[in-house]
Amino acid sequence: MSKSAKENSRDHPSHSMQNLKILARLMTAKFLHTEIREKGGAYGGGARLSYGGMFALYSYRDPRSTETLQSFMKAIDWAKAGRFTQQDIDEAKLSVFSAVDAPVAPSDKGLDHFLYGLSDEMKQVHREQLFAVCHEDLVNVSNRYLDAGRSTHGVALFGPDNASIAKDPSWVIRQ
Repeated sequence: MSKSAKENSRDHPSHSMQNLKILARLMTAKFLHTEIREKGGAYGGGARLSYGGMFALYSYRDPRSTETLQSFMKAIDWAKAGRFTQQDIDEAKLSVFSAVDAPVAPSDKGLDHFLYGLSDEMKQVHREQLFAVCHEDLVNVSNRYLDAGRSTHGVALFGPDNASIAKDPSWVIRQ
């Protein structure tokens, strides 16, 4: 199998990263925004995949931060159950592609290759992997990574004092 064929394989780690990138956008737009912002009153929130590969669920300026933690668990269940449509997936892809294919200033052309070793061919493989993400991939990656994350996760809340957390001995409060 050639290198590019391996990279295009659905079992290749980079393909999981593309799936998680689409999944983060999908969870944000189709589940978390409604739960955290519209119902919960937070200024914002969602899911994101960092450049280092950490999948994070977040909210900010959230008056119901402890309840939001339950919304995060519901979002994971939603993703694992595949409760989204092909149209939802297509919209998430468009959102991700808007960043991937954003215009590059002439002064920045070649910068990714110089700084990170990313060739035009590597960028094209990345685009193709994003484009190929399907419903089954998203359900599989949810079950593989997000379910495991329930036992290997960290939680941090920043903000004003929270009475329910102050009463809960499982929280470490630092001021």
